Amino acid sequence: MTSFPLDEDLLEAFCADPAAGPRLRVWQPPGVAVVLGRGNRPERELHLDACRADGVPVLRRRGGGGAVVLGPGCVVVSLVRRVDRPTALGAHMGFAVGAIADGVARLGGPRLLPRGHGDLCVGERKVLGSSAFRRRDVFFYQGSLLVAFDLGLVERYLRHPSREPVYRQGRPHRAFLTTLVGEGSTRGAEAMARGLCVSLRERLGLDGVAGPAPPSRPTGGCWIGSPAHRAR
Repeated sequence: MTSFPLDEDLLEAFCADPAAGPRLRVWQPPGVAVVLGRGNRPERELHLDACRADGVPVLRRRGGGGAVVLGPGCVVVSLVRRVDRPTALGAHMGFAVGAIADGVARLGGPRLLPRGHGDLCVGERKVLGSSAFRRRDVFFYQGSLLVAFDLGLVERYLRHPSREPVYRQGRPHRAFLTTLVGEGSTRGAEAMARGLCVSLRERLGLDGVAGPAPPSRPTGGCWIGSPAHRAR
């Protein structure tokens, strides 16, 4: 198992520059990977034999939350910015989640409602999970949005979680999760990534120009920055 490489460069570059403004990255994973939260134990959360048999990497992110499966058909949103109330993680996460929900609605997707801690749902079924990490006054948000993802991969690689939100009520993965396309959205993951990039830039007040993701990322995403800005 390795430490989580996803968008670490975004966080480290931001922390190294005290004058840096918010940074946003929206992209699609090029392959399948399993990602553990900071405190998860792989033997408890994962079907490790299946991960090994399929050669699926097992990674660990800085933020908390449960284990997730990333892959083609999902969209990853990463946001890093400075905040005046660094201990108000719930409020900062709520702002990011709300911006994503608004962006999906603007792109013709279903109405998404916040549930649990950083989840977005269609009714009682989850389409977005979130994770947050704080370093002094720096807030780092990561969310994974299920657009046209193969939910069978979640069943194959993840056990029933050791901790779950009350609203899940013990449901297995297939009964708990859904995708935007499964709920009637006509936009695939690439179109959703591009549209969310524009929408989130406007909502977050970012003045940077949308462009391709870094070379290590697949195409169809964006990487945006802005002048110095502090969230309240």
